[in-house]
Amino acid sequence: MDAKAAAPLRNTPGLIRKIENSRDDLVKRFDALVTLASVDKTDRNTTANLQFQMQVETSHLIKAAEDLQMLIRHLQEMWLFGPLNTVGESQVQQQTDENAKIVGDLLRQLSSKQTTEANGVASS
Repeated sequence: MDAKAAAPLRNTPGLIRKIENSRDDLVKRFDALVTLASVDKTDRNTTANLQFQMQVETSHLIKAAEDLQMLIRHLQEMWLFGPLNTVGESQVQQQTDENAKIVGDLLRQLSSKQTTEANGVASS
């Protein structure tokens, strides 16, 4: 996949839309095959036409499954190499960062207070 095609897949709505489109395409093709298989006419022309339509739908179904496999592989690569941005900057992440800064400041204050007290005891 090139960078332009991958760009919409780097956020949650884009991923969900692509997955839903792939799912809908698979279901549509499978439904078409089941519908074609249920036709009861047995004359030669109808049978030949159904065979051709089933071949076309089967090839589309295979193509849809291959597209889904490519999407899965692309997602795996993005998760492994890190450019997948499904979370973004959420409020939870921002709050966690703020809490970490506060805890860091408190630890520095505690450390400097203990250092000051230790120096006061050592100089006495």
